[in-house]
Amino acid sequence: MNIRIILNFIMLVLLSVTLLVCNTKKEKNDNNMAIAAVLLSSQNTSSSTIQVSTLSLSESGKDSKSILNQPEDLAVDSNGIIYVADSKNNRVIKVVNESTVSTILSSNGNSSDLSIFNNPEGITAGPNGIVFVSNTGSSTASNGYFEGHNIIKIDTNNNNTISLFSGKDKPSVRETIDGSNGTNRYFKPEGIRYANNKLVIGEAGGYNVREVNISNGTITTLAGEKPTGGSSPTGGTPIATDGLATTAKFNGPKGVIADSDGNVYIVDKGNHCIRKYNPSTKQVSTFAGSDAGGDSAKDFIDGKGTAARFNSPYMITLDESGNFYVADSGNFAIRKITKDGTVSTIAGGKGKGREDGSTTSAKFYNPIGIYYNNKTLYITDVASKKIAEAAADDYSTIRKITGL
Repeated sequence: MNIRIILNFIMLVLLSVTLLVCNTKKEKNDNNMAIAAVLLSSQNTSSSTIQVSTLSLSESGKDSKSILNQPEDLAVDSNGIIYVADSKNNRVIKVVNESTVSTILSSNGNSSDLSIFNNPEGITAGPNGIVFVSNTGSSTASNGYFEGHNIIKIDTNNNNTISLFSGKDKPSVRETIDGSNGTNRYFKPEGIRYANNKLVIGEAGGYNVREVNISNGTITTLAGEKPTGGSSPTGGTPIATDGLATTAKFNGPKGVIADSDGNVYIVDKGNHCIRKYNPSTKQVSTFAGSDAGGDSAKDFIDGKGTAARFNSPYMITLDESGNFYVADSGNFAIRKITKDGTVSTIAGGKGKGREDGSTTSAKFYNPIGIYYNNKTLYITDVASKKIAEAAADDYSTIRKITGL
């Protein structure tokens, strides 16, 4: 009798413990589900605020779809005025109030210091109303000289006065030469950004990254193997080689940006990755994207560091929190990279198209230039063909992303 009572008591205790554990697990699961729901709701709220739209451009005598012809890059000054390197029109334009377009520099030039303006591919807003343009230049010589391959300065506070800032007007040879103005040279400068009283430049033809002191125009090569006499670097097409800056290799570096610590981030287009130059250690490393180099590295994958993948990324920009944004042209997407190298897609990436709207529905045709200003991204979305051959939806324009 006593034994039966004891056994019943033990079974009752075990049943109570089992019910207690189950309830605890249920509460934990419910709590976990609630937390996941909150996080998902937060993410959806954040992403739902992101909107892609197209600027309504207006220029006298032109249809809105024929204003731009392969605009490679853009910049926004402290007054919110947008400057665009309208590459195949050989001009720089100013866009006021996100609509009215005016030309401030064309291939005709208006300065005795500048004879030829050819294929501008990079642009940046400097201090005191100064705008700098990378005059990328011609690929063939005519009459014994090349057009461009220099940096142009526009003083917007002085009636848009234009002058040759760095490099040589009508160089006989495209080459990479450091030093002071008058002797320094460029070989197809493309990406350009102002930071800390200096310009950083992605020199696609020279396979390197360069820095210019804006006080005197002196050029210094920061990283990349130097070509000689206008030729490509030794060893053929370079792959993504990290390490000491003087031996690091790039393959067609495009966009560049410097952070508050002076680190320079380089869009290595031909290697489909983002590289980092550390001025303290003089080392180059792969910040995001594959470090394998070449076309084998291209893909469309979000992830951290070298686990992420890009496809022909072009230009890069930086916000006040230290986040980077990249125009990933081959993936028709805008990518975000946090300080720790984590890559995510904030818009596009769903095939080629020209659709405005939310981050889940927006499409890009060929995003190339990108610039961050006041919680907004401005992007040049470039047509794949010449204007005369373009399909109805295949034209160049400027897009913007708000709600970041």
